[in-house]
Amino acid sequence: MNSFFDDENKNKNGQEIPGLDSANEGSSKFAGLDHDRGVIAAILSYIPFLCLIPLLQMRDNEQARFHSRQGLVLFLIELLAVLFLIPGLSSLIWKTVLIVALGASVAGIIFGLQGKMYRIPFISDISDRLKL
Repeated sequence: MNSFFDDENKNKNGQEIPGLDSANEGSSKFAGLDHDRGVIAAILSYIPFLCLIPLLQMRDNEQARFHSRQGLVLFLIELLAVLFLIPGLSSLIWKTVLIVALGASVAGIIFGLQGKMYRIPFISDISDRLKL
């Protein structure tokens, strides 16, 4: 004898209605949490001085490691550009480097929010060589 509640879990074709956890089958329960941590780490990675937080605290997250290494290289370039701003022609060069680095940081934040792991030209090559 069938009960009323047995029929409630079946649809018209006789198949069971998927539960809330079926969307995450094959992955851990915390896959969404890891993705969210990766997005937050990506944002922090491209903000000067804050790039060290994901680098030191979120080593287990691949997305965080990727963005924090690129962010660290960008931070060092930005720091170098600020320190060596001298009057004259070199001032123009370093201002250009600083603007490009800040633009790459903004692009990194945007791609991080989208969950993409975009490789910034030249910066990603240097960050891949880092043993962090």
